[in-house]
Formats: sequence, structure tokens, C-alpha cells
Amino acid sequence: MSIQNMDLFQLTFTECTFEDCLFNGSRFREVEFHKCRFVNTSMWKAKFEQCYLDPRTIRLDRRYRVEAANVPVTMYQALLSNYSNERQDAFYADADIQFRRWKRYQLDWDIRSGKVDRMPGEWAKLKSLIYDVLAGYGYKPVRLFGFTIFFFLAISLLNHLLIGADLVVNGTRPAAPSIVDSIFYSFSVLTVLGFSTVVPDSPFAKMLTVFEALAAIGWLSIFTSVLVKRFLR
Repeated sequence: MSIQNMDLFQLTFTECTFEDCLFNGSRFREVEFHKCRFVNTSMWKAKFEQCYLDPRTIRLDRRYRVEAANVPVTMYQALLSNYSNERQDAFYADADIQFRRWKRYQLDWDIRSGKVDRMPGEWAKLKSLIYDVLAGYGYKPVRLFGFTIFFFLAISLLNHLLIGADLVVNGTRPAAPSIVDSIFYSFSVLTVLGFSTVVPDSPFAKMLTVFEALAAIGWLSIFTSVLVKRFLR
């Protein structure tokens, strides 16, 4: 089906499947898609005004990443404008995640084609990928919380192995390192709460503590920004 450069006004589609269709350059005004599916449907430079379209119903093959990443980029950009104007917050979040992912795929194509320098481009891709995996571009705070607990426990285990014997508890050094003391010490440092009953007692342990505290400040800043974006925007 080809519906290119057309103006669709006040239409409702229910339980329809659009597969390999072309909606390039079309304008959708007060159009609703209920329980519809879009499979490899091109909406390049399409416009959406007061429309209802669940972005989760859109499926595109991997070949778009290589051949035409700019097509979904422009489509999701147009959908984001529609969702913002219509206050469809859940749809906006889903579309924004996809928009950022396709921007990353497009960046990959720009790097391979020489439009973007490799080193800055690869660094931008890596940051985008990490932000996507850890926090869903800021829309998945529970996922980031889970990663935070996992990382903090991993650091606690590392501290137990490296400096567990150098921790002083209540002013005395235990006969054997305690994993509980290592976890308490590590979480106190990483959450920037400080510590009192468990303290490092070697130059290496003290330097490691300083490094972990500085790194934790950056991590917790990111975590806080994700919470603000998700719940207070």
C-alpha cells in the first residue's frame, strides 16, 4: 500500500495491519489507530497532529539500521511532537526511547560513511548505549536501581578481597575479615553517608576509599537525575 504525500483527516483504523506500506510525506490529522500493527512501514517525513498511535505497535527490520535509519528517526521525531502536544506521556516515553536508539543507529551509519569522525562518533555511540542499557534513557529508574544494587554489592565483594583485612571495626582489627563489615563499609562510602564504626587502616585502603567516594558522587548524580526526569518532569 502506498499513501504518500496525502492528507488523512478524522479517520479511525481498528485491528489493521500495515505491512511494507509507504506513508512518506503524509499528514495525519485527528487519525486514530486502535489495535493496529505497523510492520516495516515507512513514515519518512510524515506529520502527526492530534493522533492516537501506540509506538509499541511499530516494528522495523534490522535492515533499516543499515539502509535507512533516518526513516524511523524522522518518524519518531514527528510522533514525539504529537505525543507532547496531546499529553500522551506513556507513548512519549516509549517513542523517545526508540528515537534515541535510532539516532544511535544513524550515527553508526554516519561513522561508516565518513560523515562523522570515528573517535567522537564511537564515544557518542558508547554513551548512548550505556545510558540505554542502564536506565532506558532515563525512563527506567527501577532498572537503574537494580544495576546500582548489583554494582554496589560487586564493589563490596572487591573491597572484601582487597582491603577486608585492613578495616578497623569499633577501634579494633577483627581476627578475620567479615563480609558483613565489608558490605556495611562499602555502602556507607558509596552512598556518601560516611562511616564511623568501620574505617580503613592502610594507605591503599584509604586511597581506594577516596576513589570510590568520588566515583559514587557521579553515579548518584546520574541516579538522581533519572528519578527527577521520570517522576518530576
